Amino acid sequence: MRVTRRAPRRDGVLISSFGFPTKMGGIDDDRRYFIVIKDFTSSRRRIQKGSLGYLIHRRTGETSVTVENCKQVVNLQEANLKEITKDEAELLVDIQDVSRRYELVQNESLFRSISKVHINDVVQLRRSTKSVGIVKNIEDSRKKNGLGLHGTLFQVSLMEDQNRPCKKPEPCVKVNAGDLIHVSIAEVEPPDPKNGSTYQLGVPSQHDSTSQQRMRKLKSNEASASFVSSISIPGLRKNSSTHTSDALTPTTPHPSENLALEVGSMVEVRLPNNAVVFGVIRWIGTPEGNRHQFAGIELDYELENGSDGTFEKNRYFECEQNKAIFMQLSHCKPDARFLTSELKDVHKMPVFTPAKLIQDDLTIEEDVPPIHEDQVLYLMEGRRKGIQGHYNSCYLDSTIFSLFSFTSVLDSILHRPGGHDEKIQQILREDIVNPLRKTGFVNAKKVMKLRKLLGSDTFMSAEKDPEEFINVLLHEVLAADPLLKIRSGEKIQESNCYQIILEKDDKVEVPTVQFLLERSFLSCDLKFEEIPSCLLVQMPRFGKQFKMYTEIMPSLELDITDLLHNSLRQCFICGVAAEYECVQCLLDPMLSPGAIKQYCNTCNSQVHSHKERKDHQFRKFSSPNNVSVKVPFPRHKMELFAVLCIETSHYVSFVKYGSGKYSWLFFDSMADRIGDENIPEITACPQIGDYLMMSEEKLSYTNMKQLDGFAKRLFCDAYMCMYRSPRMCLYK
Repeated sequence: MRVTRRAPRRDGVLISSFGFPTKMGGIDDDRRYFIVIKDFTSSRRRIQKGSLGYLIHRRTGETSVTVENCKQVVNLQEANLKEITKDEAELLVDIQDVSRRYELVQNESLFRSISKVHINDVVQLRRSTKSVGIVKNIEDSRKKNGLGLHGTLFQVSLMEDQNRPCKKPEPCVKVNAGDLIHVSIAEVEPPDPKNGSTYQLGVPSQHDSTSQQRMRKLKSNEASASFVSSISIPGLRKNSSTHTSDALTPTTPHPSENLALEVGSMVEVRLPNNAVVFGVIRWIGTPEGNRHQFAGIELDYELENGSDGTFEKNRYFECEQNKAIFMQLSHCKPDARFLTSELKDVHKMPVFTPAKLIQDDLTIEEDVPPIHEDQVLYLMEGRRKGIQGHYNSCYLDSTIFSLFSFTSVLDSILHRPGGHDEKIQQILREDIVNPLRKTGFVNAKKVMKLRKLLGSDTFMSAEKDPEEFINVLLHEVLAADPLLKIRSGEKIQESNCYQIILEKDDKVEVPTVQFLLERSFLSCDLKFEEIPSCLLVQMPRFGKQFKMYTEIMPSLELDITDLLHNSLRQCFICGVAAEYECVQCLLDPMLSPGAIKQYCNTCNSQVHSHKERKDHQFRKFSSPNNVSVKVPFPRHKMELFAVLCIETSHYVSFVKYGSGKYSWLFFDSMADRIGDENIPEITACPQIGDYLMMSEEKLSYTNMKQLDGFAKRLFCDAYMCMYRSPRMCLYK
């Protein structure tokens, strides 16, 4: 096979042999990449088919090229290569087996489909047993390859396969393009403007590169379809024939399927132009002037001509602009990507207020320990679980749930004598915390009993912030000892929460809580007087709107060793006991970025003898006397156990319920509303564990817009991070 002398262009856009456009501009973008399609030998070096490279110089019959893993320029016949775009090369570069690269390129329909994979598309992996999963993230691998390319990796959350011998599938894996054998991409023709369709999908520009199509929000006529394959997986219905990547088409909804739908159901809908879109039902009812029952759906992606929850000038729910559509309920069916083997029993429409259970009104006097990790999902996952919201109570619901459900870090306040109001302490302990741990649910009536006694009518109806409730409860009502003692110079300040205050560093895109806390303490000249048993850290945001950083990474562990007063600390350079610290060195680009700069006497003299550091105002700090500790010095670390989040005016929480990496839950006290009652819901979100384990380096080049919904909410809406010290919890 021979390639053309010069690839065709459309309006300054280079078109590859597959017809994929790639933008021109810059040295790397102007490179002409290729894949070797026939083994050959050059300068006694064998070049295998499937190898990647780029052209340097072309002359009649022969071309000078750079090939990966080859240090010198080689010459080859044009018949031995096939020209590809940079985007295609980045899909291939992470496939280490060059023969597999070659096979993938030869399978043009599969390669074309893989190049168009989006977040939430369904894919099948190349494994000993067939595995199907959902794409949760698409990221650069950043591996060095000598070609100026960033490889492409797909993070796939595996779905359960009933044929697999293991009981639990791998929760999430990272794969390259060579690991994908089927994808759920269905190319749909642009809608016919004559059909009068209300919800038309926008058509992508032919000049967009494949990576741009993949990484931007979906505003195209390509929509994920139901994944159909010969593998037997609950919720993935078989067809009479086996479908490959270029033959995947949505199935027609069965009339009975919509009987299982309710508010909160994940659904798929076929639009008038035959595209299939996915979303969550936010409202069900009969709009004014209609006789059919409609569903208001919040879509996974923006849709041209979509709304913000408004239909025919009436608002039925709220969401981002262009992400809502309204369809007849009979035209909706459960999202095939998330179906289980049996549909859950749910109320048929109209839905009535849930029946009250006897256990809803339980008062439990005997102490109940935090829920054991093995029992959490059985007891607490699902609708009508957690603490029921009522009249702007989300700030209180999410705070109590986070502080008491799965940890005993603050259990001492439930029994501490001498409080100003033992009645409040009793209600909190016997009507809320104990029933929550015993039954997994607390109704709004019990929480209102607590709110009425907090000393202000505003606690019963007005919007509040978590720190307001915490300060009133711990300080004014229970007279508990403050959680934090912080030294500022010679003064000791007491508080229950720490608000991060610092100047923004524009060089840092996604800071960690560790970074923010250290910078804040150093800039304000603060130190912990003692190790706190519970540390509640408020993010650098003011009010409900302004955020200093668009995204923040909650640190799984918070190392406060270097933030302790009168504590033994290590020299930043040699590792012996440190005596001096320098705030100005923290920002020195010649020293390791991020780390606190503290030195022994010798290293301090050497570092500050440099001409550019002679004006630094280093200072000596106090340290314990006559203490002999072997290197490495002990570190004082705190564990993340919950994160409160707020987007606009509604608080929710992510809570860690055990020691496992994937032991994370999402709690919303007002996830739904039926009649005049809010319906709380608890959802397992194990994928949060993978996101929180990402290194800072990996985080720096992760596209936050491509994260799954839970992770995006965690990173973008974090308001307060809660940490506990396992060691100090035993003494306080």
